[in-house]
Amino acid sequence: MRKLPVGFEVKELAKRIDRSMDAFVAKHSGGALTGMNGWILQFLFRRRESDVFQKDVEAAFRIRRSTATAFLQHMEAAGYIERIPVSYDARLKKIVLTQKAIALHEEMEEEVSRFEKRLTNGFSEEELAAFDSYIARFSENLKEEFRAEDEQKDR
Repeated sequence: MRKLPVGFEVKELAKRIDRSMDAFVAKHSGGALTGMNGWILQFLFRRRESDVFQKDVEAAFRIRRSTATAFLQHMEAAGYIERIPVSYDARLKKIVLTQKAIALHEEMEEEVSRFEKRLTNGFSEEELAAFDSYIARFSENLKEEFRAEDEQKDR
C-alpha cells in the first residue's frame, strides 16, 4: 500500500529540484535571476536559431501574459535578454539572448549534468527507462485535463 499519493511525491521531488536550480541560478547570476528565469534561459537557448516571442514563452511554460511580461522585463533589465523588432511585423519583438545569458547557460548546462548524475545515482539504465515510461503514462493520463484547461483559456 502506498504511503503517500503519487502526485504528492512527484510535487515534493519537483520542489526539491526547483530549489536546487533556484539556488544555482541565484548564485551564478549574482542574485539577479530566479530558477524560473533559468528555465526560460534554457528554453530560449534551445531555440536561439529561430525567432522566439513572448507568446512562445507563455505557451511553453503555461503562464499568463502578465507573468511572462514580468519575467522577461526583469531578465532584460538584468542584461540577459534583448527584445528586437522584426522586419516583417512592427508589433512583434523577438527575444534574443545576450552574451551574458549564453555564458550563464553554459554554466547551467554543466550544473544540470552534475545534478542529473546525483539525482540518478544508483539507478540502472533499465530503471531509468521504466521511470521515463511511467512519466509518459502519467502525462498521457492528464492530457485530457490539459486540453480542457487550454480550451477555457482560448475563450
